[in-house]
Amino acid sequence: MAEERTDEEQIEALKAWWDENGFRTGLAIILLLGAYFGWQTWEGKLASESEIASKIWQETMDILATEDSGRTLGLDQKIAVNEKADQLKLEFSGTAYAHFAAAMKAKLAVEKGDLELAAEELQWSLDNGAEKATEIIIRLRLARVESARGNTELALEMIQGVDSGAHKSAYEEAKGDFYMQLGDSESAFTAYEAAVMSNESTTPASRNILELKIGQVRPVKNSAEVDGVNELAGDDDAMSEDIR
Repeated sequence: MAEERTDEEQIEALKAWWDENGFRTGLAIILLLGAYFGWQTWEGKLASESEIASKIWQETMDILATEDSGRTLGLDQKIAVNEKADQLKLEFSGTAYAHFAAAMKAKLAVEKGDLELAAEELQWSLDNGAEKATEIIIRLRLARVESARGNTELALEMIQGVDSGAHKSAYEEAKGDFYMQLGDSESAFTAYEAAVMSNESTTPASRNILELKIGQVRPVKNSAEVDGVNELAGDDDAMSEDIR
C-alpha cells in the first residue's frame, strides 16, 4: 500500500511539475526544434544559392572565353556579361561569385579606360563582405586604380599595415611604385627590397622587373665618399710600392 501511495505521489508530483513548468518546457523544445530546422533550411538555401550562382558565373566565363580564342566580343555578348555580373551582385551578394563578378567588371572597365567605374566595382566588393583572401587582392587592385586616377597618397594609405600574407611581395612592390610617384626614392628602395625578399615567384620576368625598379632608386654614394675611397686606394698603392 505504501508503494502504491508512493507511486501515486510521484504521479501527482509530476502532474504538479508539468502544470507549473510544462508550458515553458514545451515552448523551449519548440524553439529549439524551430532553430534547428531553421538552420537546416538556411544552410540549404545557401547551398542552393551558391549552386545557382556558380552556374551563372560559368556561363559568364564561357562568354568571355570567346576573347581567349582570338575573337572579339560582340555587343550582345558584352551586354550579356554585364547583365550576368549585375545579377550575381544583386541576387547572390552573399556568395564569392558576386565578388568575382565585381572584379571582372572592374577589369573590363580598366581595359576601356573607365577608372571611375573600376573603382566603384572594387569598392563594392570591399563594402560587401568579401572573404579575407579575396579582400586582400581586391584592396591591392583598388589601390592600383586609385593611383592611376591620381590619388596616390590614398592608394598608399589603403595598403599600409595590411596583413597581405602570400601577397606580401605584390603589396611591397605597389608601395614602391607609389613612393616613386610621390618622389620618395628612399622609401621606394626599401619597399622594392622587401618585395624582392618576399618574392616567391619562380618566374624570372617577375624578379627581373623588381631588380630593374631597384636599380632606378638604388642610393648612390656622394662624391665625398667616392673621393675618400679613391684616396684610401691611392694610399694602399703607395704602401705597396714602398714595400717593394
